[in-house]
Amino acid sequence: MNNVVCIYSVFLDIDGTLITEDERGPFDDDLAGIEKARQKGTTFFLCTGRSVAQIPGVLAKATWYDGIVAAGGAHIIVAGKTLYHNWIPIDVLCEIAGLFLTNSRKCSFRGDTYTYVVNQNAAAGNGGKLPVTSVHDFERLYPDAKVSMLTVDHSIGNEERTFLEKYFDMYYQIPHLDCFIKGEGKAKGMKLILDSFGLELKHSVAVGDSSNDMDIIQYAGTGIAVGNACAALKEKASWISAAVGEGAVVKALEHLNLC
Repeated sequence: MNNVVCIYSVFLDIDGTLITEDERGPFDDDLAGIEKARQKGTTFFLCTGRSVAQIPGVLAKATWYDGIVAAGGAHIIVAGKTLYHNWIPIDVLCEIAGLFLTNSRKCSFRGDTYTYVVNQNAAAGNGGKLPVTSVHDFERLYPDAKVSMLTVDHSIGNEERTFLEKYFDMYYQIPHLDCFIKGEGKAKGMKLILDSFGLELKHSVAVGDSSNDMDIIQYAGTGIAVGNACAALKEKASWISAAVGEGAVVKALEHLNLC
């Protein structure tokens, strides 16, 4: 009888899983484990709430993963090419800009190439950031902006929250709220990638730390929470690994005998 080779696919959150809050990482032991697992045929994918423009350079340039689920599922990249993309209409961006320009709260429109910021100091193009100072800027200055998510201050008021909830699912992060386009999700992006590669759901693994990882932890064949994960995610996970920076990823891979 021929041995059947099971190809596993691992979907890794970035913040709080691969890197720390102060952006240390990815760590050598995790990368060594990933490389061993890859040699056995395991495929890896980043699965993040960050937009493409916000992915740290050390990860953006890495060659050990085969695809990215970015912007909470609104932007899917496979082999360097966009498999799926949903972005916020320009007229909605203008409405949101107008809302935040009337107060002192910060809003970041996170896109593929740039982050467009309201009520923040940003010289044009400095650090990948572009200033929004008028309700008409997206129409006049940035008509080609492809923005797939927002981050806003925790201190937003009821008017702002009510408006944003028409378009976005909102997740509490530190030090902001992540706003993902309604109807999108990391699990949706994960399914698109699995289907694209012909990979089986039962051999998929998701590793994460926060509430915006809940859908992939529950959708994957095996959902693993890292040691520093929120309590709600730990309750739903099938196993709890070490904390970020303490072998979070490699211990998860070892637990599954992937490395």
